[in-house]
Amino acid sequence: MSSEVTVTLGGESRVVPIGTIVRDVLKDVPSRDLVAARVDGKVVDLTRKLDHDASVEPILAESVEGLDVIRHSTAHLMAMAVQSLYPGTQVTIGPVIEDGFFYDFAPATPFTLEDLPKIEAKMRELSKADHKITRTEVPREEAVQKFSAMGEKYKVEIINEAEDPISIYSQGDWMDLCRGPHVPSTRYLKAFKLTSVAGAYWRGDEHNAMLSRIYGTAFASKEALEEHLKLVELARQRDHRKLGREMGLYIFDPISPGSPFYLPKGVIIFNALIDYMRRMYRRYGFDEVVTPLIFKNEMFNTSGHWENFRENMFLSPDPESETHTVDTSPEGWRSGYGVKPMNCPGHTYVYRAEKRSYRDLPLRFAEFSRLHRAERSGTLHGLMRVRAMSQDDAHIFCREDQIEDEVAMNLEMVRDVYGALGFEGVEFKLATMPDKHLGTEQQWQMAEAKLANAIKRNEIAFEINPKEGAFYGPKIEIYVSDALKRKWQVATIQLDYNMPEGFDLTYTNSSGAEERPVMIHRAILGSLERFIGVLIEHTGGVLPLWLAPEQVRVLSLSEKVEDYAKEVADILKREGFRAHADIRNEKLGFKVREAELAKVPYMIVVGEREAADRSVSLRLLRGEKSNAMPLTALLEKLKQEPVPA
Repeated sequence: MSSEVTVTLGGESRVVPIGTIVRDVLKDVPSRDLVAARVDGKVVDLTRKLDHDASVEPILAESVEGLDVIRHSTAHLMAMAVQSLYPGTQVTIGPVIEDGFFYDFAPATPFTLEDLPKIEAKMRELSKADHKITRTEVPREEAVQKFSAMGEKYKVEIINEAEDPISIYSQGDWMDLCRGPHVPSTRYLKAFKLTSVAGAYWRGDEHNAMLSRIYGTAFASKEALEEHLKLVELARQRDHRKLGREMGLYIFDPISPGSPFYLPKGVIIFNALIDYMRRMYRRYGFDEVVTPLIFKNEMFNTSGHWENFRENMFLSPDPESETHTVDTSPEGWRSGYGVKPMNCPGHTYVYRAEKRSYRDLPLRFAEFSRLHRAERSGTLHGLMRVRAMSQDDAHIFCREDQIEDEVAMNLEMVRDVYGALGFEGVEFKLATMPDKHLGTEQQWQMAEAKLANAIKRNEIAFEINPKEGAFYGPKIEIYVSDALKRKWQVATIQLDYNMPEGFDLTYTNSSGAEERPVMIHRAILGSLERFIGVLIEHTGGVLPLWLAPEQVRVLSLSEKVEDYAKEVADILKREGFRAHADIRNEKLGFKVREAELAKVPYMIVVGEREAADRSVSLRLLRGEKSNAMPLTALLEKLKQEPVPA
């Protein structure tokens, strides 16, 4: 047996003794930058010994994988601090999540926010102690004995379900069950912050014990952490639920969980977005339809939703049946009704309303009807996750040879819409066949290739998002970045061969024979509710004039100019602007502050001088002020504000 192995690093190969640790192979990389390594594509600890020929790559602290290692290690540091401060507390699981980590504990008394500073201080102490982090592997029986002796019943449960051997990570005299990898020592963990506490059931099951969950975040540097915390605070200030209340846009009430109540100002935004999309539909050749909200379950069985989506549907018994019960069994579709969770099955009936020829295609049907999905109460979050929604939903029925043109046209629409709404940095991903799907693997490969070709033809860079397609077909996912550097998946373009097959849709081809159309599912804004939430947080509520619920507020300085203030507001209304006169007997500063909270773009101040000159003083929401200007000049300025075509 050879005593040496060949290591490939940066395109160059060299021979090292067998058993050499990865850190020694990467000795030219500064310690402060290096936290782990990739060996033959797998992320491992720097102390991993090489026992075969392998390719080795460094994982730097600021990389995506490097941050995951830092955050996972910081979760362990937190657990070590917790058990040091609160003896007898049991640890359960502590995974990395987006922008941070959490750890679930079983303490004698649930943790509160007041405990976090104390835990953080202990974590800093342990970090400075520079405890070396080591990995060992032991048989399952030995691991059970170790953690049983420590009183860690949750860890024992995890071990009994794991495969041999069991990996254990130790730092100082503390240890935890973990797959790793981790940083070499605790001194690598310097930039962290504990952010919140919450309750969580063991394994997410409400029948199990309630645990205490502590959330935190960690970064490679203190500067990166500070920047993140600034964005978190900005996100708190821009929370669409907070701004929605201040701007008077919408409310939520337990009488209808997950369903927004739009107030008059919120309806203005909602309708303005729909009106804009309708203008786009006219330009791009879409016809709007309206289909029922409730269908017999047999339709959902044909579409595949009964098998793949019924746990997320609101179902009702047949009102004419004797049992008046909802049957959610696999055969339950034979009776009862369902509230539609999406428009696509109903659009197949619009297609079937007439006999179709190849000359009729493509047919583009759009709809804004309400949709309902039985989301779990714990997942509901303002407008971002709702049970009742509207979508700018469309379905295109086309021939096979029209697919790429139709997808390309919809990609052009995506660019137009997001450009008009002020989003930059649009990203594209191709989501491929999930484990649970309709149709054959060959059909999926063909559909995925069609979408990929359409994206490439438009010279758009894209990534593959494996196994994230809808159950009926692959999709192009479009992401936008907001002002807080968060990514949102909004638009989708999905290719579907299965629904036309299931509903037996046909058209007559040029030879007189019947063929199946292809169905393209398309949404650009997606859920209008979610999009409005994203837009409010992206802009901080400072919407472009054409979307602002109240575009102009006229502020009177005294009772003497009340009539002129009302006259100015009336003139603006006649010119088509959404204006209001605030003539209350309040100080100007108070009125300005209220207009700013309502995010009114134009504040018009009128006093005795303005009334005499028939002029106005302009104050913009962003703080800009101007000298008095003629009322006609104000009207001209307002008319020059951009409005998307």
